[in-house]
Amino acid sequence: MLEKCVVRCLRAQKTLSNQLRRMSVAVTQPESVEVCGQKFKRDQWTNVSPKILSHVGRNLHLQEKHPLGLLKNRIVDHFYSQYISRTGNPVFSVFDRFSPVVTVEQNFDSLLIPKDHPSRVKADCYYVDEGHLLRAHTTAHQAELLRSGLDSFLMVGDVYRRDSIDSSHYPVFHQLDAVRLYAKHDVCLLF
Repeated sequence: MLEKCVVRCLRAQKTLSNQLRRMSVAVTQPESVEVCGQKFKRDQWTNVSPKILSHVGRNLHLQEKHPLGLLKNRIVDHFYSQYISRTGNPVFSVFDRFSPVVTVEQNFDSLLIPKDHPSRVKADCYYVDEGHLLRAHTTAHQAELLRSGLDSFLMVGDVYRRDSIDSSHYPVFHQLDAVRLYAKHDVCLLF
């Protein structure tokens, strides 16, 4: 008799525990995700975690005394000193303050990445919602910069990929892209 009572109590406790666990998940999961002051409604694509979101906006590459800031400044100084226009101004513009939240169009479509490419899957990227993600590469901004008429620029920023952490991988890292367009006759002069 006592054994049956204990078994019933344990089953009831397990059921109650499962119900509480389900309720706490529902309560702790907000309906929207806020990134850089913008709110995005959660959907079936949302897979960005609070831990990853805690890295957004740190802007280590903009901190003057941080190793990433020091490295970025050395690279920019090199481009500014080596590539000077006839008027004495630097040829390259520097863009290092773009939002890390980009559209699927910016991150993939504008770069002609096929719809079925493996880099688009949820297992590889941090999606905020079906149409937005944390950029997987700084190249996501190149098409808009080229469309704006720029032909020489550096793009610097933090990027996010769903990598397993090991000695050479972390889900948040930094990239610097250098882009320069040449006219056909200028390319012939290079070689």
